[in-house]
Amino acid sequence: MTKKTISSTTLKILFICLTLFLVSCAGSKTAQSPELPLQTKWVLEDLDGKGVIDFAQSWLMFSEDGKITGSGGCNRFNGSYTFNDQKVETGPLASTRMACGEALDHQEFKFLEALDQPLSIRMENGLLFMEGNGRTLRFSRME
Repeated sequence: MTKKTISSTTLKILFICLTLFLVSCAGSKTAQSPELPLQTKWVLEDLDGKGVIDFAQSWLMFSEDGKITGSGGCNRFNGSYTFNDQKVETGPLASTRMACGEALDHQEFKFLEALDQPLSIRMENGLLFMEGNGRTLRFSRME
């Protein structure tokens, strides 16, 4: 019966490989980033702390295929979006161009202007918040 011995160098290499493997499996415990809520119609409830016009429903919806659709309260819009690092960024948005009165046109302009920049998202108490460049949009889920 022949006994084979393993050299100390081989044992060290094996130990290092095993340690690296175990460390990589452990991962790190970082906070989970919020998921973008897809296939849900979100109604704008507040725009920059100033409320919104009640009878005009501004809303948006993100689809799984990278499309965003919605309404500014008067005109419908659509386009594309990307979601990375907890930020939503829309591509160019196409919109209908009906005039709906000064107050509603102004609100719709502010809404679409806010969507034209990268916005971070967070979910809190069932509400969707989108924030960036001093802008805050608060949405509720349409049932």
